[in-house]
Amino acid sequence: MSRIRGIEAKVLKIHKDYKDSLLNLETRKNKSNKSSKKKNESSLSYKNDVEKLQINELLYKLPKLDAIFDVHRKIGEGTFSSVYLGSLKQHSGLSDAQKPWFAIKHLVPTAHPARIEHELRCLQDMGGKHNVIGVELCLRHLDTIVFVMPYIPHKKFSEYVGDMDAEEVRQYMRALMVALRHVHSFGVIHRDVKPSNFLYDRENKRYLLVDFGLAQRVWTREEPPAALPPPAHSATVPCKRPRDEDDSIPNAKRMALDLSVRAKCNNVSASAPKRPVLPKVQIPRQIITKNPPPAHAGERCPCACANVGGVCGACATRVAARAPRAGTQGFRPPEVLLKSPRQGTAVDTWAAGVVLASLLTARYPFFRAGDDVSALAELADLLGTEPLQRTAEALGRRVVTSAQWRGLCLRKLAERLRGPARVAVPTPGPTCRHCRLPSPQCLCRDESKPADAFDAAATVAGFPDAAFALLARLLDADPRSRLSAAAALAHPFLAPSS
Repeated sequence: MSRIRGIEAKVLKIHKDYKDSLLNLETRKNKSNKSSKKKNESSLSYKNDVEKLQINELLYKLPKLDAIFDVHRKIGEGTFSSVYLGSLKQHSGLSDAQKPWFAIKHLVPTAHPARIEHELRCLQDMGGKHNVIGVELCLRHLDTIVFVMPYIPHKKFSEYVGDMDAEEVRQYMRALMVALRHVHSFGVIHRDVKPSNFLYDRENKRYLLVDFGLAQRVWTREEPPAALPPPAHSATVPCKRPRDEDDSIPNAKRMALDLSVRAKCNNVSASAPKRPVLPKVQIPRQIITKNPPPAHAGERCPCACANVGGVCGACATRVAARAPRAGTQGFRPPEVLLKSPRQGTAVDTWAAGVVLASLLTARYPFFRAGDDVSALAELADLLGTEPLQRTAEALGRRVVTSAQWRGLCLRKLAERLRGPARVAVPTPGPTCRHCRLPSPQCLCRDESKPADAFDAAATVAGFPDAAFALLARLLDADPRSRLSAAAALAHPFLAPSS
């Protein structure tokens, strides 16, 4: 009997210890939740205090703005500017629904004055129509400059990218192409087309292409480079980052647009490390030719160190390639990644194609590489190595890969990404001779028919087959054959139905 009571006492003690441990765990959890909540509230309070401080500083530096507008809160921030939501002081008695709202863009003081003037001229000449934002007012006091522009309510692209049906995607892309056609008709490249720069008011079906801070006029042979706008940063900034460091910062979202062919800033510290001297290669006599055969148009002249593990003296002394590289990573076309100086309005239509790819696959961002080399690898996976190498050769560049890839079928990719999640189960049957995967899992491109051919009656992942044909023409690796904005509007997917 005493033995049974001893066992019962042990069981009661274990049960009590278990209940105490659960109670302690629940207490710690509540404390952790309270601490996390308090931390979030503290972080939000700190963020609001910083925004209020920035607004007060802006109003102090620009009294004219304080006399005309009520600045409410910050609604956006970029590399070269901050954007605030404002309303007129004379409308302070109206309700929020009746007030006309404005986006007040404050430019960083280090921006080059000529670059600011170029952006302002773009807004004045092109803005206010065809889904392109205009400017209502420009205020300046010393180095403080703001643009006052109309504001439309909009949500983040990631909140609706997977909810848009075929008709809404058609209207969205048509509005974007109308804006790009209008901008390109002025001989201007936007250079930063992406969803956050194309505002979409879903309730009222309004669209606005914004942010011309990196806009560039198309270079022509008749126009000297000196007539082009200067870099985005002022040359008076004392510690400008050397251009060689651009590729070492994978998290940089945008690069300053440098169109100058002159020397870099003279006030860079003389103690900066010099570029490493590349080793010279002793080229065997039998492969050295005194008169190498001339290269074809667009090709590089053959060199004796080609396919040799090193660089010859002549190649080591070549001037490094310089070309415009402005824009957001993930939306740069092959000609920008390859640093080709021949860049035109096809830069914008490529970026529009990336936006369409996100809409069709419900994946944003569509490309996730953090640097240019990784971005080229992603393009090789999607488009195939052969089209990318042909484009590089036409642009006077060369792309060397360790393996050859066929490329992916955009239709199969959209069906896979939009379809239900599947568990990878080995299935017997024929396999693809390129990717070695079973036929149901293969995403390789079907080369039996062109990617831009389509069946008018077919649908893929809930979208017309013509949408994928348009996507293939916009994501053409060769900028010479890539669709222009005007040609895209005539495509069967975007053309208005009769």
